[in-house]
Amino acid sequence: MWLTVEDVLSIDVMRGADVIAGHDGLGRNIKSVTVLDAPDASLWLQGHELALTSTFPLLKRRNGLNMLVEELVARNVAGLGLKLHRYMTTLPDAMIARANELAFPIFRVPDHIAWIEIISPIFARVLDTDAQHLIRSEEIRSQFTKQLFSGAGLESLMALLYSMLGRPVLLTSPADAHTVWLPEVAAKVDDVMQILRCADTAAEHVASCPGVMRKRSADFNVVYIRLDQGADPHAYIAALETGEPIDPPLLHCLVHAREAISMSLLQRRANISITREKHNEFVHTLVDPQLSEGARQAHIARGKEKGIPLHDRYFAAVIKFHNLDEHVFRAVASLFHAKMDDDHLLVSSLDSTRFLLLVPETEQSDLHLDGGAGCIERYIAEVAKFQAAPDWNAGISQATGVIHLDRAYEQAEYALGHSLKSGEKCRVKLHDETGLYRLLSHPAMQNDIRRFIDEWLQPLLQYDRKRRSRLVATLRVFLDNNGNYRETARLMHVHHNTVRYRISQIYTLTRRDILNPRLRLQYQLALVLHDMNRERAPERE
Repeated sequence: MWLTVEDVLSIDVMRGADVIAGHDGLGRNIKSVTVLDAPDASLWLQGHELALTSTFPLLKRRNGLNMLVEELVARNVAGLGLKLHRYMTTLPDAMIARANELAFPIFRVPDHIAWIEIISPIFARVLDTDAQHLIRSEEIRSQFTKQLFSGAGLESLMALLYSMLGRPVLLTSPADAHTVWLPEVAAKVDDVMQILRCADTAAEHVASCPGVMRKRSADFNVVYIRLDQGADPHAYIAALETGEPIDPPLLHCLVHAREAISMSLLQRRANISITREKHNEFVHTLVDPQLSEGARQAHIARGKEKGIPLHDRYFAAVIKFHNLDEHVFRAVASLFHAKMDDDHLLVSSLDSTRFLLLVPETEQSDLHLDGGAGCIERYIAEVAKFQAAPDWNAGISQATGVIHLDRAYEQAEYALGHSLKSGEKCRVKLHDETGLYRLLSHPAMQNDIRRFIDEWLQPLLQYDRKRRSRLVATLRVFLDNNGNYRETARLMHVHHNTVRYRISQIYTLTRRDILNPRLRLQYQLALVLHDMNRERAPERE
């Protein structure tokens, strides 16, 4: 344990000293002792000193000594010992009240005692305490080092930390998609993670342990240390305090655990990097359009020999993120690569913003129902664990045989291009949805296309622009739902009578029965061409 103000008051030479204020702070730690010899001497204090004074330097501040208490507390001074005889005989009530409020101990030193008689035994006790802590610190460091060099993994190192602290411990490294929580039966892991990530929860420095911080909540405290500020600002090693605070000397275990775990993570990242690089190379070769069919078959055979679980058919998806920083991008890469074992996903990072995912089509999957859009959106939804509301666009190919994944990759890139041209974020575009565009995208057809759109939709588009209404949107949903008024109303979140009114307005403006089978296809085609024209607008600009 560290030397405290209470320990100092029990020294023989301090017999006769009495506490004037701040009884609740007698447990404050002392690492040094100094004599205040000037009114502004507090400016040079470093923290954890026991300050002594004859009160002569305080005379000039007699009317503001409550502010002196605040300065000493702000500098983390352990306490104030003073002689009340020659210069000041009493302390202002405001100073005593403030010391009590801040639990800052102030005690009276017997006037006949020389400062050296107090300073010498305090320094002797401090040096003895430091020596004991140094020995204990080396013992802790040695235990972690032995574990590390014996090949122990992150779980084993965290188990050692748990045995030392006797409190639930947490390791979280989002960039590595790795979390360890011991003991596993302990609750509150989600609450702890939330507090660590919450910028609004104040963090306090633990004075006796550089780098160790504490955050408080109504039910528990979290003591933590950042794992690696450079590699991942959201990586921590933490311990949970649900009752008494962890003994300060034990908190040094977090510091030594960080050293060992950082080295273990570096080794783990190096191994993973090599594995991913080989996997990326395999996937890049698999979708290489320059590869002959024979070479591709041989490449697939080698992949199966290496244990890569390959399926007969895949959907290719290219996802582009717009606003991920480097740390979050690494975390997302780890997230997608973690899906390889469970979902047999093939993953490749195309550049610093895009991923290629090859999703197998199996008898158990339901990818054929929506072209794989739901699956990709579920994967992207998990990215919100690392960054709220990320912006993205994605393109998905048709289901394609593994021997022709170069075509699937080309289709996914083409569909992504359309998603980006739409100007809408967080949108999946299926290659199946681009077929009409490819047929009608020739420049020679554009005048006829615009004329066709005007003939069928121009009155509605003008009405919407002028009245800020939604006739075109209502027409689209109404046709998609086979003229069902109530279903259209449900999907558009309006009353069915509102839909009936809008449909009557459409008839008034166009004088056409939109449910006439011969006209319905014309309207649907005009809506598709209108969407295509909007996507082509950025190209024309």
